[in-house]
Amino acid sequence: MAEVPHALTRFVLSVVLWIGQLLGMRWLAGRVPGLGAEARWIMGQRFMVPRHSTSFQGFAERLTLDRRASESEEQIKKLLLHAFLEDLRIAYRRRRWRIFPRRPGWRRTTYVTVLLDNIGEANGGWELLRLINEVRNETGRLDPLLVVAATDDPPRHPEEPAPSFNSAVHANEALSEWRRRLPTRRQKLAPDARYLHIELPVDASAAELSQEDHTAWQDRVGWHPRRAPLLARRYLCEALVLVLLTAGLIQPTLTVSESVGANCAVVGPWSSGTVSTRVSDLGPAGTQCLGYSDSAAQVFGSNERLRYAQSAVHAQNERAKRLHEGNPDRPYVTLVYFAGLTNSSSGPRTDHAVAEELEGLLLRQREQNTRSDSEPLLRIVVANGGTGMRGAPEVARELLVTLVESDPTILGVVGMDRSVAETEQAIRILGEHGVPVLGSTLTSTGLAELTPLYFQLVPGNERQAELLGSYAAHVDASRITVYHPPTTGRNTYAATLLRELTQRLRDTGIALDKRGWKRSVSELEPLCAERTDRRREIAFYAGRENAFGDFLRAVRRNCTDSAELPRIVASDAVSRFVADSRSREHADFNGVTVSYVGLGSPVVLAGRDCVAGRADSLPGAGPQLSAFCAGYHGLREELRSELPDSEVPDMPWPGERVGGLYDAAGLFVDAVFAIRLQRGPAGDGVTPHRAEVAQQLRALTFEGATGTIDFGRSRIADERSLAVLRIRNINELAGPEGTPSCVHLIGTVYGGGHPDTATGCPRGG
Repeated sequence: MAEVPHALTRFVLSVVLWIGQLLGMRWLAGRVPGLGAEARWIMGQRFMVPRHSTSFQGFAERLTLDRRASESEEQIKKLLLHAFLEDLRIAYRRRRWRIFPRRPGWRRTTYVTVLLDNIGEANGGWELLRLINEVRNETGRLDPLLVVAATDDPPRHPEEPAPSFNSAVHANEALSEWRRRLPTRRQKLAPDARYLHIELPVDASAAELSQEDHTAWQDRVGWHPRRAPLLARRYLCEALVLVLLTAGLIQPTLTVSESVGANCAVVGPWSSGTVSTRVSDLGPAGTQCLGYSDSAAQVFGSNERLRYAQSAVHAQNERAKRLHEGNPDRPYVTLVYFAGLTNSSSGPRTDHAVAEELEGLLLRQREQNTRSDSEPLLRIVVANGGTGMRGAPEVARELLVTLVESDPTILGVVGMDRSVAETEQAIRILGEHGVPVLGSTLTSTGLAELTPLYFQLVPGNERQAELLGSYAAHVDASRITVYHPPTTGRNTYAATLLRELTQRLRDTGIALDKRGWKRSVSELEPLCAERTDRRREIAFYAGRENAFGDFLRAVRRNCTDSAELPRIVASDAVSRFVADSRSREHADFNGVTVSYVGLGSPVVLAGRDCVAGRADSLPGAGPQLSAFCAGYHGLREELRSELPDSEVPDMPWPGERVGGLYDAAGLFVDAVFAIRLQRGPAGDGVTPHRAEVAQQLRALTFEGATGTIDFGRSRIADERSLAVLRIRNINELAGPEGTPSCVHLIGTVYGGGHPDTATGCPRGG
């Protein structure tokens, strides 16, 4: 053990104790940081009687140079030797805490061998051997030390018998006898219990050596210690652990890489808000980020307008949360907006149409999330089903169901994007778990049969077929040609629309033709190919918005006189095409007149006045349209200042989807408000059950910005208005030619009334 100068030791220990007492850390008394194990061992061993000292520091002072005179020199030597042997024991220890393997110990497969030559009394050699023997006898501890000593001067102590030497020829027999007698001799503390005396011959070539001894060096020249066990070897275990860690990190690394590539947040328990995402392969649509989010931790899609709308919704979520914390008795309502917010890299984008719907929810949130004691607060969870809702069943089944079951404030799901097989599966899944679903733009027939909790904000395809038949009769059309995509597979929208058109027009006297395409609309023949006058015909496009631009190019190809073309009317899906300036701003669409079915025509017909913040265009609209237009005016100004010009909505009228989702959220808010009124003071702070909300939706008549909503007779709002809207120049929306006009309308508008004009359109629209 190293000798430490007394003054330095005393100073260091005094400083440590002083600091500990100064900080009130009494546990430092009698301890030296970093030497805990050593201190415990020294104070527990037998030499120098450590219990005569009250602390380790006091015992350590007894080992300093100026204190050794008062100690037994024999005891000091034994302590130092015992400490050396303890270090060897620790180095060879095979277990840590008697349980876990200790690899350095398993790695040592041979004893520590000490070779001593020419030992004697003068050089302390015999004293060292004696001390080793006595320490081993007195402690009873095993150690891995083997001492091989050579001497020509054996010890001669009068009180001890002379050692008996064994000849080298009989070394093996002597070793066996020594091992047999060792337990007894060490128990008796024999001074030579640990010695095995072998007398070597003076002449190594003496005849008395056995053949084995003669060839010992040659036979043992290739001898090596046993190799350490495989797992104990240096760096091997570390390498295996590294390989296992690397293998274990491959999948998380790939997941993180996929998430980053798909613009998908890597969420965890540290994330703020309610977020759950996953990267999913949607087949032809590619890999996309699916899931839900109510905070800035996850914003879906890449379009700036769409992302801004989500960020603004998330900001309102935070505001609603703070207001609810300040007034827990105020109703707190959560809706899930479920749509396709991501697009495939090759397909046409619908970002602006989806952004319109989120903007409608944002307007309703801003109305609700004001300081009030009675108005329900509104939180929106944004859920992404991927391109064309291909991932909708997966999101509904594996993510939204769990979310809804854990959050009683979620009262329903709105949106649902489009009528495809995956959307129908998602509606059925949500209905099976008691979640009301309000489809804002779905029109496929038979959706109400999926679940009793399904509601539809707009009329279905049978009413769209009725609108087309009524419009054809109004303009005295002789023929309707329906252009449609394949009606097999996931596109239930086109299949049901074509079926309803066939049934509706069967007995009207108007000829009906059907022309479909298999792979591309470019397969269609131009409308002017036969050089006939088609002005009394209607060409009805029953496909999706993604092919409408190509449809216009195909049917108008090489047509020199557009006045002889039939009236081109598109289904309601084309409202997405109208909402996206990148789709319609092509030179070959300049001067092209397009008519399409409007599902929320009242807000569209409110036009420029509504964009300016007024609701003077439509008589009888009431306060809902006025409130909507006031909020929409502020939103337009906000988008103009926050977004690049290419992303700012350029239509001089509010998008119908903005009004539709504004009313959808308002419908749930009014239902909660009505339930609270029915309960009275007992209902303060109590979230209504989803089934109770669904029942209230059936009993409620809601006057919205897009007209009256009444589910009293049916969960499908077939009595609401459907209109044929005409834009005379789809390429340029400025001026009168770029503003939609109503050419025909069926159904009720405001106050449950029917306009009394010849076209059915409201006056002023």
